[in-house]
Amino acid sequence: MTFLVLSRFVHFISLMLAFGVSAYLWLCASERLRRALEPFPLSLVAAASLVALLSALLWLEAEAASMADDWRAAFDPGTVATVLTDTEFGRVWIGRLVLSGALVILVFALPNRWPATAFLSGLVLASLALVDHAAMRTGAPGAFQRTNDAVHLLSAGAWIGGLFGFLASLRAYCDEVLRRDAVAAMTCFSFFGQFVVAAIVVTGAVNIALVSGHPPIPPSTPYRALLCAKIAFVALMITLAATNRFFLAPKLATRPEAQASLRATAAAEVALGTAIVALVSLFALLNPA
Repeated sequence: MTFLVLSRFVHFISLMLAFGVSAYLWLCASERLRRALEPFPLSLVAAASLVALLSALLWLEAEAASMADDWRAAFDPGTVATVLTDTEFGRVWIGRLVLSGALVILVFALPNRWPATAFLSGLVLASLALVDHAAMRTGAPGAFQRTNDAVHLLSAGAWIGGLFGFLASLRAYCDEVLRRDAVAAMTCFSFFGQFVVAAIVVTGAVNIALVSGHPPIPPSTPYRALLCAKIAFVALMITLAATNRFFLAPKLATRPEAQASLRATAAAEVALGTAIVALVSLFALLNPA
């Protein structure tokens, strides 16, 4: 199970990075700022796309071992092929592997195509809603749950991955030539971040209702305990984001120390977001009781 949890975590976080960073550069950063920030975003998205493809393959092997209840099945081509062709997970995974491969080709063959990279990485990320708890229902209720889950995943990716673009812009703020562009990019991210956070909260609440049918309190089972921890971490991230948006960012122009505070709180948000993804990678495998 550890192998499966780790492969899921790496796959989630790499896709969120690829999507969030590329969406930030596409929607928030000016052309001048994008050129100035390179090669950092190019290297980060390229590495994330490669890791996403490799972790998708590892996840497949981990699923094969889990289904066969034998870790050796992860290295048995016959068992892996059976999972791919004879299970709903496998049929979904074939399409996801194709999309993940296409993302790698796009990033390496056509760098700087941020709209296309954001769209394709977002598609691969959203397609995770076709597996796990969201795939248990069929018909209209199942379609609604998968759509809700996809929006939740994309919102989380935009927030967590976009924070790396925010931190890069904060560094560019030190350059007087780039200062106006950096402020515009960070302001854009902060503004749209309000709607992203709202989407995370709403879709997260809907997902809890659809999966377990009741609040996670009291945290009397492993699933509930981990879900409560996730909710607490999200609440702390929202608090930090609000502090950035309404208290630290307005002081950036007049108080130089605000830059260091913004950097620290944004880094803390990244750490919390990473912890949340780790929790989700684990409790999504548990019985939602």
